[in-house]
Amino acid sequence: MANKRTAPKFHRATPAVRREALVNATLRCLKKYGHDGVSVRRISAAAGVSIGLINHHFPSKSGLVAVTYETLALSLQESIRAQADNHAASPRERLSGFFRASFAPDIIDPQLFNVWLVFWSMVVHAPEIRAVHDRTYRKYRAMLESLLGELAASGMAPPFRRRPAAIALAALLDGLWVELSLNPSTFRPREAIALCEDWVDALCRGAFPQLLAPASRRAGRRPRARAAG
Repeated sequence: MANKRTAPKFHRATPAVRREALVNATLRCLKKYGHDGVSVRRISAAAGVSIGLINHHFPSKSGLVAVTYETLALSLQESIRAQADNHAASPRERLSGFFRASFAPDIIDPQLFNVWLVFWSMVVHAPEIRAVHDRTYRKYRAMLESLLGELAASGMAPPFRRRPAAIALAALLDGLWVELSLNPSTFRPREAIALCEDWVDALCRGAFPQLLAPASRRAGRRPRARAAG
């Protein structure tokens, strides 16, 4: 008698796999539809699951968007950090690698910019997304503080206050990225990189008095001329 074929066993996806699939589906919907992509119906259709399954894995739609936000932000930060994580390079060269990675083609992507617009628009109203924004910004600023700290420790720059320097550099990077994402014809990525390089060179020359550490700031002051008596 011929052997009966054994029916393939059904493997239920683990919760972690399900959550990852839902996050990826959310990201695809946000890229394609923008704000309309936040719809749970669209996300469930893209993931090929029921709306009930989304509610099972995430407490709310905002919770799902928040996890998607954090996943994307940390992934991009890791990609950029890896470009600067060359220990054979000097601290100055590592900053250059960070700048090049920050304006790579996959970062300057109009669809990706649409996703960020959705996240930012929800920050004010959704506490979960506000918390993610605060955490990911702190991590991003910490990366810049670390790179700038290595630059100062190398002696290539006068002692400066790392926190405000990192805030200023982050603002420059973000502003250039937003303008490039809104209209790529305004200027080229290489011009944005050059502006960031010029900013660091100016920092190394002590051109930002308010960023200098107190002792360095005093040392940079010129003595006042005495009044004729």
